[in-house]
Parts: sequence; structure tokens; C-alpha cells
Amino acid sequence: MAKEPENLVISILREIPGTLATQGWDLAEIKADLRRQGVRLDELFESSTMALGLAGHANVRHDTVQKQLEELRDRVERLEKQH
Repeated sequence: MAKEPENLVISILREIPGTLATQGWDLAEIKADLRRQGVRLDELFESSTMALGLAGHANVRHDTVQKQLEELRDRVERLEKQH
């Protein structure tokens, strides 16, 4: 009697558990990488927001100091004219 060829469907079905296990591990690794990148993006966003906030605050402070300097110059000029 001749040996029957192995059924292609059965051989594919036998490979499925190994493939699923590998894909599950790959997905777990991808999820972990995405979580790490998410944390890095959150840190970058926080740092950027802080840097922009500090720059904005410094700009407002600079404008305030400039205005005060102009007012003081005007006062000194007025006082000098009086004397």
C-alpha cells in the first residue's frame, strides 16, 4: 500500500499554535514599546509646555521692566526740568 500524502490543512492547523504564540509575544513587545514611547511623549510635552511657559513669562516680565524703565526716565526728565 502506498503512503498517503499528508493533508495540507492538517499541517497548517498544527502550525497555528506556534504562530499564535509568537504573534502574542510580538504584540506584547509592541505594546510595551508603545507604552514607553507614550511616556516619553508625555515627558516631552510637559517639558515643552514648561519651556514655552517660562519663555512667555520672561517676555511679559521683560515688557513690564521696559515699561517701568520708560516711566522712570520720564519722571527723571520731568524732575530735571523743574530744577
